[in-house]
Amino acid sequence: MSSTDFQEDPWGRRWCHAPRYNDRLRPANLRLFRRIQKSADEPAAGGILCMIVAAFLFAAGASMARLASAEVNTFALVFWTNLFGFMIMCIWCAVQPPRDGIATKRLGLHLLRSIFTYSALLTYFYAIAVIPFANAVVLQSLGPVFVPILALVIFRKLSDRYVWIGVLISFAGVAFIIPPARLGMSLGEATALLAALGGAAAALAIWSLSTTESPQRQMFYFSFFALVFAAIPLPWTWQLPSAIELAEIGLTAAFVVIGQYFYAKAFTLSPGDKVNTWSYMSIVFAAVIGWIAWNEPIILTTCVGAGFVVMGARLASRKRQAV
Repeated sequence: MSSTDFQEDPWGRRWCHAPRYNDRLRPANLRLFRRIQKSADEPAAGGILCMIVAAFLFAAGASMARLASAEVNTFALVFWTNLFGFMIMCIWCAVQPPRDGIATKRLGLHLLRSIFTYSALLTYFYAIAVIPFANAVVLQSLGPVFVPILALVIFRKLSDRYVWIGVLISFAGVAFIIPPARLGMSLGEATALLAALGGAAAALAIWSLSTTESPQRQMFYFSFFALVFAAIPLPWTWQLPSAIELAEIGLTAAFVVIGQYFYAKAFTLSPGDKVNTWSYMSIVFAAVIGWIAWNEPIILTTCVGAGFVVMGARLASRKRQAV
């Protein structure tokens, strides 16, 4: 195996694009193995497809949550979504147990990843409630920008120039798609930035977990801890949705669970800083879904912004040139 097959994660570990938990080759995994081998030549090739699929599923889940949120309060919506998500993971693990089992030696990092993700979700919902929606979305979308910054400051991992330029171009595209009103320094803006930081920290945790933990195992622990956190405010926020709302929440949970699986899979197949920018595609997909489902107009700036998102993400995932 050549030296170009290896990558260093933010924790300084050297890892191969082929995940450690899939060392033994079996006939059923031949197609996956060929895809992983191809990603060794183009580091982000395998992860890009998974990240785009995840972005679409997140956009679809957000659309279903938008329907349910008309009558269900935020805390109840988060609880029921996580309850359905954990049920889905239990059924999945019972029908098709992870090849490497559920037991883990990295429980602390699983817990930390769940704390970051849940905190980002709550702060984002709060920001949406107190500041203009566009402002909250744009500020929360700084998450992929914070990923290389956090990797540099905390873990001394310096991303190449393609990543830095690419995420900035994609962020500019987001501002085209959802032009913000005048940004201020209110508590709402601060919580939106905290949501972005929480999302970036969660991405780094997933990146590290992906070196040893399969996506299915990651999803099991995430869904469990997320359900525990979501149950804490229930004594003050309990609400039993209607049958239709439960169906909408169930679809939301299914989209989120499958989306999280592909999100973790993307970090398994490719370096995290090279593919995370493609998560901006969820905003592009959300604009298309809004046009189809709610007749929200797609104007010229939306198309221009989508072009910037794709161009920036493609640049960020470009392979570092040998010197």
